[in-house]
Amino acid sequence: MNADDKMVKILEELQSGQKELRAVVQKQGEQLTVLQDDVTAIKSETAKIPGLEQRLDHHGKLLTGLTATTATVLEEQQAQRSDIRSLHTEVHASREELKGEIEEVKGEVRAAREEAKQDNMDLKAAVVKKIQSLDRRTSNIEDQSGIENPEKH
Repeated sequence: MNADDKMVKILEELQSGQKELRAVVQKQGEQLTVLQDDVTAIKSETAKIPGLEQRLDHHGKLLTGLTATTATVLEEQQAQRSDIRSLHTEVHASREELKGEIEEVKGEVRAAREEAKQDNMDLKAAVVKKIQSLDRRTSNIEDQSGIENPEKH
C-alpha cells in the first residue's frame, strides 16, 4: 500500500468518524432539547413551590387550630363527664336519703293510722256507751211516766 492509499484510507476513516460524531452531536442536540424542555417544566413546577408552601403553612395553621379546638372540646367533655358522675352520685345519695325518709314517714303514717283507729274505736265505745246510757234512761223515763216510744212498734 502506498502513501496515497494510506491517506485515502485515513481520510475515509476520518469521514466515517466525522459522520458518527455528527450523529452523536445530533443525538446530543435532541437530548439537549429534551433536557431544556425538562428544565423548563422543572422551573414551572419550582415556581409553584412558594404557593404550595403557603398553602401547606395555612393548612398547618388550620390543623393546629383544629387540634387545639378538639383538645378544648375533649377537655370540656371530660369535665362534663366528671360533673355528670358527681351529679349521678349526688342523685343516688339523695335517692337513698329520700328512701330512708319515706320509710320514716310511712312508719309515722302507720303509727298515726293505728292511733287514729284506736282513737276512733275509743270514741265509738264512748258514744255507744253514752247512747246505751241514754237509751236506758229514756226507757226508764218512758216506763215510769207511761209514755210509749213510737219507734219501738
